[in-house]
Amino acid sequence: MRNYLKNLQVAFGEVFANTSYIALASTLAISAFLFAVWLPNFGLIGEVFSTSSAPLTAKLKIVIALLGGIGTNFSFLSAGYTIAIAAFFGVNIAMVVYFLKRTRTRLARQDVAAGFGGIASGALGIGCAACGSFILTTALSSFGAAGALAILPLRGGEFGILSVVLLTLSLVLISKKIAAPLICKPS
Repeated sequence: MRNYLKNLQVAFGEVFANTSYIALASTLAISAFLFAVWLPNFGLIGEVFSTSSAPLTAKLKIVIALLGGIGTNFSFLSAGYTIAIAAFFGVNIAMVVYFLKRTRTRLARQDVAAGFGGIASGALGIGCAACGSFILTTALSSFGAAGALAILPLRGGEFGILSVVLLTLSLVLISKKIAAPLICKPS
């Protein structure tokens, strides 16, 4: 456990010493958060912006007001893991980009598969209290298994928790790769 924390500390210090990676992680985390909060209201947002009768400031006020959905459409648990997924998503992508730029080898690209697996799993956990895991529900309905989420104790919230766990695991794995010293093999 101590090694994992040390690797995280070294990797975070190395990656986020550069402000461009802070900006990348922040931009991606905010984008993921906005996507998750606005997801249940994409139809409304599309309708608001497709009508020309309202001024742009009124349209933007509506979109900004929809951010309050994190407190009303989401349970305390789903709001917590939605925020965690967004933050871990941004940090994961920034660390993977840093690692790929630093190593630029074919082997390194194979090593980041776990990172992208954790990032992809984060998408499965996005959803609100009303719709559960939105993306997973949509995918499962193609197979007629959407009702299976109803029998789960958290109604699909388990996938959000699983996403946070997998994103954390992804962070641990990529930080281990970043913290490891670069060893150049002679040709």
